[in-house]
Amino acid sequence: MAPRRETSLSEESIQVLRDLNPWWTGVPEVRPRPPAYHRPAIASLGQRLKRTGGLIEIVRGPRQVGKTTGMHQIIQDLMAAGTSPTDILFVRFDLEVLREEPASIRRILRWFETEIRRHPLASGSPAYVFFDEVHKLRRWDEEVKHARDTYPLRMLITGSSSVRVARGGRESLAGRSFTTELPTFSFREVLECWRPQLASILPHRITLEDAFEGGLTDSARSLSHLRPQQRLALRRALERYFTRGGYPRLHSGEVDDDRWADYLVQTVFENVLGADIPDLFPVENPGLLRHLYLSVARFTGQELAQNQLAQNANVAGFDTNQPTVGKYLHYLTDALLIREFRRYPLAKKGSARVPAKITLTDLGVRNAIFRGAPSLWESDPAVLGPLVETMVQGTLRGTNLQVHFFRDFEDPKNRKSPVREVDFVVERIDGKTLPVEVKFRKRIDPPDLLGLGLFRARFQPAFGIVVTRDRHDWDKAGRILYVPLQDFLLAF
Repeated sequence: MAPRRETSLSEESIQVLRDLNPWWTGVPEVRPRPPAYHRPAIASLGQRLKRTGGLIEIVRGPRQVGKTTGMHQIIQDLMAAGTSPTDILFVRFDLEVLREEPASIRRILRWFETEIRRHPLASGSPAYVFFDEVHKLRRWDEEVKHARDTYPLRMLITGSSSVRVARGGRESLAGRSFTTELPTFSFREVLECWRPQLASILPHRITLEDAFEGGLTDSARSLSHLRPQQRLALRRALERYFTRGGYPRLHSGEVDDDRWADYLVQTVFENVLGADIPDLFPVENPGLLRHLYLSVARFTGQELAQNQLAQNANVAGFDTNQPTVGKYLHYLTDALLIREFRRYPLAKKGSARVPAKITLTDLGVRNAIFRGAPSLWESDPAVLGPLVETMVQGTLRGTNLQVHFFRDFEDPKNRKSPVREVDFVVERIDGKTLPVEVKFRKRIDPPDLLGLGLFRARFQPAFGIVVTRDRHDWDKAGRILYVPLQDFLLAF
């Protein structure tokens, strides 16, 4: 029996590829048609992908946040703009039949070039290649690198197992790729996608970079002028978002209202903690991994030291140590399940003994684990504080930005002096900072802002932001912008 030519594929693989790319049949549309709403990150990806000589676009994100939908939206937009359907290839590597093809990416590309595109990938109109769930393919990073080095492809790849995509991108695609993190939906995105009439009253979206230049001032002023009934509708929507978080299926109607908590627990514990992370990293103790995630969920928004987490784990019956805890926290961070914030300014030599502020990336998972959430508007501010900080951190993202927190003695030379804190410090690539303090309470007194005052005196930022419960004003003397939580989340 003669061996298959290198460009050939099995009949089953060919049929799967034709099913995945229905636009090759002459009808230039994705079926089923993707939603009209484009997440801002997806819209930006689509624009970058059209550029000549662009980088490989890598999208990292948790399961179920819309990565595949985003790919389909970009494909639909390309065809609507005149791209030939036969210049577009979409492949899902969660399908075993495609993974089993030897040298699958190279073989699929050569078949696509010969049978669908009908002219060389290296010449003529650009070819757009979309590889979904690429982390499931063995040695995917080497194959992607070879494909990009061989052909002038415009390429977008995604993976639900963000840890695997992150490591592959760092190790083999350095200098060839640009990575976008796609977290769960923000509060504003939830409204824009599923409550468009309510979202239509909002001012233009700003970026966190805009906030450095005062962009939040105009946005907050516009939001403060909404009618009382409009603000009440937004407030009710925020209460639901506070409880459920930003996984899209909890807002689209796909998950029953009485099953939302079960859905989140299954998505995180069974799929990511139980499969994605252990498939990539040497997790010798899966129980410890779950225990650490539960610890972060219980204390989200608070400072946690690795040695203390190790001690607590040993008390709970896990035989572990600080280096192992540190590794497992790294796995959880790389999987975009948690975020770690280091002290500002960063020490010249990092130390695991210095506590980091750690939050979940999505507050809904915490509420699903503990089967409920306190009332956002009626509960004790001391209880709500770390939870509101967990919501706020979701907006503190941006290219060329780092986010820290501040905690130091009022007099660094006197360890008996009071300790002052600022919840978040956003740092731009040029070194400029924007301190953000969360004070979710009905009354804010001067002592509540001593940490912000110390930070401003020491590091001279242009101004500071205080995220409040209801207060909105500009303190010209103190150079502090007070913004209600609702308005802060809706600005970005």
